Amino acid sequence: MSTARNIPVMTVTAALNVGSVMLWNPILSLIMRDLGASDLQISVAFAAWALAAAFSQYQGGRWGDRFGRFPIVVYPTYLCALAIGTAAFMPSWLPFAIVYVFWNAFNALQSPVFMPFVGESVPPERRGHAFGLLEGVIAVGIVIGPLLGARLLPAIGARGLFLITAAVIMSTATVRHLLLRETRPKATGSRPFAFSHIFSGRLRLVLLSLVLSNVVLVMANWGPFMSLHASDAMGLSKAQINLFFALGAAVGAASSPLGGRAVARFGPHRVLALACLGLGLCALLWMVQRNLAGIALGYLLINFFFQWGVISNDAFRVHAVDESIRGVCLGSMGTLVSLSTVVVVPLVGFLKQLLPTAPFWMATVAAVGLLVVTNALTRADATEPAGLTAAE
Repeated sequence: MSTARNIPVMTVTAALNVGSVMLWNPILSLIMRDLGASDLQISVAFAAWALAAAFSQYQGGRWGDRFGRFPIVVYPTYLCALAIGTAAFMPSWLPFAIVYVFWNAFNALQSPVFMPFVGESVPPERRGHAFGLLEGVIAVGIVIGPLLGARLLPAIGARGLFLITAAVIMSTATVRHLLLRETRPKATGSRPFAFSHIFSGRLRLVLLSLVLSNVVLVMANWGPFMSLHASDAMGLSKAQINLFFALGAAVGAASSPLGGRAVARFGPHRVLALACLGLGLCALLWMVQRNLAGIALGYLLINFFFQWGVISNDAFRVHAVDESIRGVCLGSMGTLVSLSTVVVVPLVGFLKQLLPTAPFWMATVAAVGLLVVTNALTRADATEPAGLTAAE
């Protein structure tokens, strides 16, 4: 049965899910503050969430290779809706953080399978365009979500926003259940794979690329630090943060088709390295701004490079790993990528008390490291076939 309709179904449902999460996600760290958490406790909570994601990704990848992509993309989506609906009723930051652990665990189960599911639904030469479309439409959700969140927050509060998210995700889970078709390649599981293989051959360079790019994305856009800096150093309100984030996401959405074409032409690992470097440098530019025009420009540039980084990261994950071990390999790597977040976020949260701009310097250092690794990966690809598993 044709898998062609997977792309529009995944694109629309992912955009709705992300848009509903973006009702409150740009101000999640500030919501945690309102629930009584300190900045250090917020950083520790983010690390705990990443730890839950780390363990889930490995299992999600194994299950995706064993049982297929479809059940791992569909059933945890239902559980995500239940988790975020429960989180809405938590009275303080600690029980909220505990319930949010389950949200991250269920979400992370899908992570090693989500991008292969999209990439395997189209021929390899169309993957850049597919991911460009996917991330472009998701970016529209990222634009609309914060705008709606800024309007709805005074009327229904954070709890109301979480409940809207739960309802939307439950609906999209149902749509996926009814319309998606399995994509698992017949070759999946045909080669032996052990966790240690990700430290061998070119796969260790792929792993290092994913870890470094993750650090850049978490420090410069994902994670708690942008909204904290915007509130503390720039004096922006929650509504203003949501608005600026939405404006930046609009630029990201507009740049997605071009990002997809760049990935198709120059290769995902090269685009990923340049996008992360641009993201780190723009974060340094943004962090010193104090007038609204400069702050707005910084958000626009950050989101431009962030969007290209996400598109190239999506394509890189599928391109860099052979289909015979794609799920379990990406799950194994995802575990270590998430563990890097567990280590880096609290560390930078501590350093932030000494140097408030530490997250953005960390992003730039990681981006420079990624350039070096990308150069080494390019040389390795000239002598070792892409996707070599080191499982000979």
